[in-house]
Amino acid sequence: MITIAYIIALIGLSIASFCDIRTREIPDWINYTLIAIGFAIAGMLSIMFKDYWFILGSVIGFAIGFALSYIFYKAGQWGGGDAKMLMALGALVGVTFTGEIPIFFILIFNIFIVGAIYGMLWSIFLAVKHRKEFKKSFKELIYSKEILTTRKLMLAVIALLIVFAFIAPSHLRNYIIGVAAFIFFIFYFYVYSKSVEKSCMEKMIPINKLTEGDWVLQDIFAGTKKIVSIKNYGITREQIEKILKTKNLHKLTKVKVKEGIPFLPSFLIAFIITWIIGNWLIFFA
Repeated sequence: MITIAYIIALIGLSIASFCDIRTREIPDWINYTLIAIGFAIAGMLSIMFKDYWFILGSVIGFAIGFALSYIFYKAGQWGGGDAKMLMALGALVGVTFTGEIPIFFILIFNIFIVGAIYGMLWSIFLAVKHRKEFKKSFKELIYSKEILTTRKLMLAVIALLIVFAFIAPSHLRNYIIGVAAFIFFIFYFYVYSKSVEKSCMEKMIPINKLTEGDWVLQDIFAGTKKIVSIKNYGITREQIEKILKTKNLHKLTKVKVKEGIPFLPSFLIAFIITWIIGNWLIFFA
């Protein structure tokens, strides 16, 4: 039964990843079906073995997935489809109570690691594909007043750290230099990622092409009433309906949106790694 749950999760992730790459959307029916199947399998196992821990583990896995998904969705890091998929994986994989690290926790950790690498590679692909636009955006941002001020502050902090490294005890020297290098990297990575976002991920689309979850990068008003705020991550179906119904008031034909990275393939890769290797952290124990 547990193997069946894993196979179903693999199939669901594969279909959802294909949809995410092709349309930048993950159909709700995939995630809801996986959640229902996860609870159903756990329920059957609880009845067969007369052990309520199966269904409890599935519910706890779903709850953990929900909590993490909510945080990352509200932070604007994940779309609604990504968030719901983690809930579905929580219901399917569940949380075990055997004294070892639950495999679902390993899966979450792998999703973060694989996701970071995947996101970096995808951003490089976008920067190369749109290199002219990227170069222009990078130059504009790096020479902007705000970034110039931040860069001066960053260089001052790094200079102080380097001076301190020479007078600090030898066993602390490498750590201090490491901190200075990290600050330098984070600054330029921020400029790089913002340049990729502005030059490769922002676009204008017709209002009738808006779909639930799109990140709208402008406030939209119907008369004096604000329908959509730039602070919202992911437009809702109700907001889209209001935009279409009140188009005579806001006079908009197109809106600016941010096209997200198709992130779900990183879930698929992380799931395959977790299934094949399992708890790889024991190699570092």
